[in-house]
Amino acid sequence: MNNMRVVYDNALERAQLSASSEASPQMAAAKLRIDDKDTLWRAAGKTAALTLTWPAAEVLSCCALAFCNFSPTATIRVRGYSDAAGTAQVLDTGVQPACPAPAVRLRGWAAAQAASAYAYGGGALARIWFPEVAVQRIVVDVADPGSLQGYLEAACLIVGRYFSARYNASDASMTSVDTTELYRKASGAQGADPGFTYRRLSIDLSRVSPADRGSVVSLLRNSRGCPVLISVFPGSQDFELERDNMIYGRRTKDSDISTQYGLNYSTTLEIEEI
Repeated sequence: MNNMRVVYDNALERAQLSASSEASPQMAAAKLRIDDKDTLWRAAGKTAALTLTWPAAEVLSCCALAFCNFSPTATIRVRGYSDAAGTAQVLDTGVQPACPAPAVRLRGWAAAQAASAYAYGGGALARIWFPEVAVQRIVVDVADPGSLQGYLEAACLIVGRYFSARYNASDASMTSVDTTELYRKASGAQGADPGFTYRRLSIDLSRVSPADRGSVVSLLRNSRGCPVLISVFPGSQDFELERDNMIYGRRTKDSDISTQYGLNYSTTLEIEEI
């Protein structure tokens, strides 16, 4: 099984971005730059291509679409080029499943509604991992022939180079946080004011090798305002395990780095979904 993977530098911030399909000006591809569930890019149909171009070469190994309405039939393909014009191809991942595990079933929601119920734990996170490659241009083809809603949409696009530690997390726990408030009526019966649902991932890295320390320090010294993508079980054949332990969010607290035995280090991470 692959070790945990982290993308903490989103190269989208430095790219020009366009989409082959936009349902409306209010749902343009530019919305993918905003780290928020409230704003969405939506395509007019079940297929679309996103094109990213950089002024200089970027090293990439991951592309992800967070808070999307994709079904298990959705596919993703990334083609990369060493030039900005897109003539010298250096990467073709081929067509791969984007999010093979079905979205979590939500009580009281029809399947089509739950596909985009991002504030209540619905939706999916599409991802593709590939060997590191230096590119100036990529084209991301997405398709979902079995879409329950008849169109593609996503809130955030993450493109970057993932960091994978030599030693995996010693402990990782995903917490589903529900803001629903319980109260008592005058009769003594219990009532509930429904709230929103989001996730929080806590990770212990009890053994960080000297070779990995630089990447961990870079992650921790980035502002907590900058979201990171973390997959605890990337590429697992247990698709639901990967789905349930993958998150796009911000660090909620500072993390100490402790020196152990003179050579190894340890730290903790707590990530709260945006």
